[in-house]
Amino acid sequence: MKVLTPIDRSARDGIVLPYGVGMAKSLDGAIAVVHVVSVTRSLVPGAMREAAAYVIAVEEGLREQGVQAEGIVQRGEPGPLIVAVADVLNVDMIVMASRQRSSLGKFVLGSVTDVVLANAHQPVVLLHETNGARADPKKARQAAYLAALVWNRQRVGYYTDEEAQQELGRLALLGLDRDALCSNYDSLARQGTVFEWLDLDFQLETLRAFFPEEVDDLVKHNILPFPETRAA
Repeated sequence: MKVLTPIDRSARDGIVLPYGVGMAKSLDGAIAVVHVVSVTRSLVPGAMREAAAYVIAVEEGLREQGVQAEGIVQRGEPGPLIVAVADVLNVDMIVMASRQRSSLGKFVLGSVTDVVLANAHQPVVLLHETNGARADPKKARQAAYLAALVWNRQRVGYYTDEEAQQELGRLALLGLDRDALCSNYDSLARQGTVFEWLDLDFQLETLRAFFPEEVDDLVKHNILPFPETRAA
């Protein structure tokens, strides 16, 4: 299992990197970081050297946290290159940060995020930019997992669209970040694919915390998000 985390030397890195590390550890996998320097920025003297030095520092820091890590620096258009790197590295998931919600409750996505969501062949996990830095990493992973559970149940007809939204609201009332739940749910709905959560202990702990009366039924009726995991 490999997680790809685009970084850009902004405050967003402080949101996505801890989450990416947590996901890599939870899934017993590795993390790759990619920093794409725009063509315009790359013309500034020393820009590519600074980018490379930053990525090396991030990579070393990740390894100190006990995860396998690799760093890549590219020059060009960020969106298409992130998609290309994800394919070349054969990653299983991309973790990015979204922007704040609009008054209509929709995520305001930057052009890079739009391109990645539209073209990536892997699930894309979106973190809410304004709340992500304050989020408990464990709760952030739980939000991603449970959003996948709700989406899968809606996909197979166990929930209606309205019931799925109500379930996300219930989970938010139980302490999970509403924006993280909705962004992950929306990302899965756009792509129609999910990643396998290999940490069975994490799955069961999360289900017991948020679906205590349904754990046995979820297993019995084969409506956990990832049946392959239960067979492992």
